[in-house]
Amino acid sequence: MSNKIEKYGPIEAIYLIVALLIVFAMIFLEFSYPAFEFVSSRLPRILIPLEPFNDIANKASRFLWEHRALDLTIQAFVIFTAVICCLALLKPDEREEEEI
Repeated sequence: MSNKIEKYGPIEAIYLIVALLIVFAMIFLEFSYPAFEFVSSRLPRILIPLEPFNDIANKASRFLWEHRALDLTIQAFVIFTAVICCLALLKPDEREEEEI
């Protein structure tokens, strides 16, 4: 199995890269992208509003309480990712197993 990977792996990687380039080129040609629209004079130049946001904390907490499933899903994803990372850190090294 490893001989096939060593023999055909680079060829498959080149095919994958070419396929991705074709897909991205098709997407680029299909949809127009305004490359320099951000320097347009029509956009406002003020990055920070002059008056502060009113009740942003109340609106944020109301959004999280109204969409509780979204909040719990994000929390579960973060905990799952943390567990996977901890397990990856605790995984024994392959070199240690060969030496024993």
